[in-house]
Amino acid sequence: MKNGLLFLGILFPVSVFAHGEEVLVSLFYDLLIVIALTVFISGIKWKSNGKLLLAIVLVISTVAAVVITDSIPYTANRALIDTIHIGTPLVSVLGTFLIFRRKFSKK
Repeated sequence: MKNGLLFLGILFPVSVFAHGEEVLVSLFYDLLIVIALTVFISGIKWKSNGKLLLAIVLVISTVAAVVITDSIPYTANRALIDTIHIGTPLVSVLGTFLIFRRKFSKK
């Protein structure tokens, strides 16, 4: 267990290819929003295919946020990048939830 955590700790900064902890903040935002939305998805009273739809939307929107902001310089556009990384998955999942809330709800 300790070796696995050490290995992940060593690889974590390598994944951003940057210097300074300010770039890691964006990754922590991503992790926090994914955890929060996963808890939300698992806590709602929906059929399993509706929860699967929300999980797929979460994954696609998180990847889309990373792809959209991939070529933007971080230090000059920090607020924009952080807003996109938080807002895209949040709006996508909650919007999908509101659109399909009656179709997939358990009665």
